[in-house]
Amino acid sequence: MLEKIKDFFKRDWSLAEKLLILLCFFYLGIIKGFLLAPIKKGVSCGNNNGNNYPDSRKNGDKEDKEEA
Repeated sequence: MLEKIKDFFKRDWSLAEKLLILLCFFYLGIIKGFLLAPIKKGVSCGNNNGNNYPDSRKNGDKEDKEEA
């Protein structure tokens, strides 16, 4: 495997062509990973640490209304 990598860099290609091919394979791997990755509970953006701010905010609103 290491020998194939060395042969790849010894070819008569410009540095730009080599970088382009390496980036293509890198991004192809990322896309393949996203498509084949199992999604068990959907996609979530956040840490889901159990913070119940909206519930406590509702209770605070009730107290504010009672005071007024």
